[in-house]
Amino acid sequence: MGYIVALDNLFLLKTKNSDNMKKWLFLFGMSLLVLMAYSQNPVTGIVLDDKDMPMIGANVYWADSQTGTITDTAGHFSIIPPDTQKSRLVVSYIGFVSDTFLVASGDRIKITISAFSELSTIVFEATAQGAFISSNTVSLTEYLTQKAFRKAACCNLSESFETNASIDVSFTDAVTGAKQIQMLGLDGKYVQLTTELLPSIRGLAAPFGLSYIAGTWLESIQISKGAGSVVNGFEAVTGQINIELRKPQNDKRLHLNAYANHMGRTEANAVFSHRFKKGKWYTSLLWHGDIFATKIDHNDDSFLDIPLVKQTSFVHRWQYNGERIETIFGIKGLAEDREGGNLPFFQNDTLFPMFGFGMQTWRAEGFWKFGIFFPGQDWKSIGIQASGFYHDQRGFFGLRDYKGKQANAFFNLIYQSIIVNTQHKFKVGATFMFDQVSEMYDTIQFNRTEYIPGIYLEYTFDNLQNFSLILGGRIDYHSLYGFFPLPRLNLRWEITKGLVFRVSGGRGWRVPSVFAENTAVLVSQRQLVLTDYSVKPEVAWNYGASLQYNFSVRKRNAGFVIDFFRTDFTNQLLTDRETPSSIRFSNLEGASFSNVLQFSFHIEPVKRFEIQFAYKWQDVCATLSGNLVRLPFVSEHKGFINLAYTTPKWGFTFDFTTKINGPSRLPEINDPSGEVWRKYTPWYPVFTAQITKDFKILSWYIGCENIGGYKQSHPIVSPQNPFGNDFDASLIWAPIIGQMFYTGLRFDLDYKERKVH
Repeated sequence: MGYIVALDNLFLLKTKNSDNMKKWLFLFGMSLLVLMAYSQNPVTGIVLDDKDMPMIGANVYWADSQTGTITDTAGHFSIIPPDTQKSRLVVSYIGFVSDTFLVASGDRIKITISAFSELSTIVFEATAQGAFISSNTVSLTEYLTQKAFRKAACCNLSESFETNASIDVSFTDAVTGAKQIQMLGLDGKYVQLTTELLPSIRGLAAPFGLSYIAGTWLESIQISKGAGSVVNGFEAVTGQINIELRKPQNDKRLHLNAYANHMGRTEANAVFSHRFKKGKWYTSLLWHGDIFATKIDHNDDSFLDIPLVKQTSFVHRWQYNGERIETIFGIKGLAEDREGGNLPFFQNDTLFPMFGFGMQTWRAEGFWKFGIFFPGQDWKSIGIQASGFYHDQRGFFGLRDYKGKQANAFFNLIYQSIIVNTQHKFKVGATFMFDQVSEMYDTIQFNRTEYIPGIYLEYTFDNLQNFSLILGGRIDYHSLYGFFPLPRLNLRWEITKGLVFRVSGGRGWRVPSVFAENTAVLVSQRQLVLTDYSVKPEVAWNYGASLQYNFSVRKRNAGFVIDFFRTDFTNQLLTDRETPSSIRFSNLEGASFSNVLQFSFHIEPVKRFEIQFAYKWQDVCATLSGNLVRLPFVSEHKGFINLAYTTPKWGFTFDFTTKINGPSRLPEINDPSGEVWRKYTPWYPVFTAQITKDFKILSWYIGCENIGGYKQSHPIVSPQNPFGNDFDASLIWAPIIGQMFYTGLRFDLDYKERKVH
């Protein structure tokens, strides 16, 4: 049994989502005139379980019809009604009672469905997709849910991508423990990383920021490839990754997680949530702590394989949900201490060269969101987003000191409404960003203070059947570099039932941080050469297309996506390692581009058994030392396979992931030990597996990373002479540690509430 209520007063916060300026303005105007001819209102709403938790991946479809959709990670849906005035809408979810409701065009509804009784003689399993690409979004967006995060240990944000084909994660060097991601063949610095659509990991946080967000805190992640919305800013070059943290209004009262691996790393996480009695105020506290204090040198090069790390962090948030007003505010804090280097450094052995690395980081953040809806006009709203952070990190690389500080403030004012009807929507707003960055490495110092005001306009057309268009533009003024116009376009066309074609294109730009974004080269004795002390903004065009097809095989879900994206830089800060004795930083002189083609396929051949497969081809080139060459450490071919099975009884889940890495080019290397470095790395696989046992309020998991134990045999050049000209720990192309076994426990305590049906 279920129930349905009108949503006339339900607040739904909607804050998602030059060279050719005349051409873009003309296209915008023509699109506006041509497309205003269409009209029909969709049925929209949210699907919840009987504990008011959003139902992710619930089926929503019209009775006696093939037209349907699924709910997103917040439980929301939008579906085009048939021609009849009143139609029967069916909502179903495995393990829950299906229900049917009579609705009309334009209705906004809230649906609650109930689980089957535990006393039922038939056993059902509640399940939701762990990772999926919604066919309803205009941009190509992949959603990762908590089910995907449970496939691996997922201790922090970097590890949440271990079972994902679109994002590649690797160590940047063999000393610091810093990790980087790659998307569309380019470094993660070209991806706009946001937390709930507010600036997150950027600037000085780049080298270690992926470890600043605990995996236990994650509610979902949205990975959008290509040009995104102009509302979210200007820094998305290859795409956007938005992180949604656990919300107190949807979460359980208490969640605990403990983790340990056989190398000595331990961590603990806690999430406390509270709902006040009147149901409008919510609060939560998210806490994380981890420590690794074991000195490991399995490859016998005298350097620690993993740095020693101590970290603690928290998030405290409040939320108010009124009938017409919603506000969210909170604070975050982090302290981290990490040390690496060779064994003589830790043993204070003066008979041998002592090379050490240390970095202490303190970070504080604050955020605020405020939204107002207008009575009787739910399609009109005003939103305010504001955030700020202070980041302080200081340490040393060998005999050279490093200091970095960054103060940031961000403000975004958004107004959204419609033109004539809800088929034509628009958002207009203004942003302001303040950045004060100071970096010093040895005797080299970079300081800059930036003021970046901007305005934007975004128009959305949706014929409510099979065609959507988002056309936007923004202009930002940088206090040091002047004006930057930024046009963007996203188009979605559902050719036939289940077959969706998308096109996107747009421009992005960012200001690089020379040392923070290149810490890997600092664990090297190569001579640093800055050919131009005037670091210029990085500017690029990105455009691509995709084809998505969802179908069924023996009444089970299947589908594939094939997408191609190209990124063309008009300026880029390049790190040139082509000369063995030096590393050159220079602005682009010539061509720099990436071409990436990816094919992804998923199927459920039998009940509760899911298969995901992906292949990716990458062609990434740049002009280095006057020659157009493939960028080093970027594999041309990559493969991905994930197998997941949940038993019908006993609560066991088995996950097995294979990542296949093709050859990547290596720069020229001089190794005095006589070690022969290939020009290209070999093919190699990496296997991971995990078994999870679910009890009533407890889950136990055990797993192994890098089961095959494949690792780079000599990750450091000339480790015995860390102050010699040939020492280099930045040439990492494969795992540097072998098998790693781990185990952990998850505990959940829910609210005791009276169930209403």
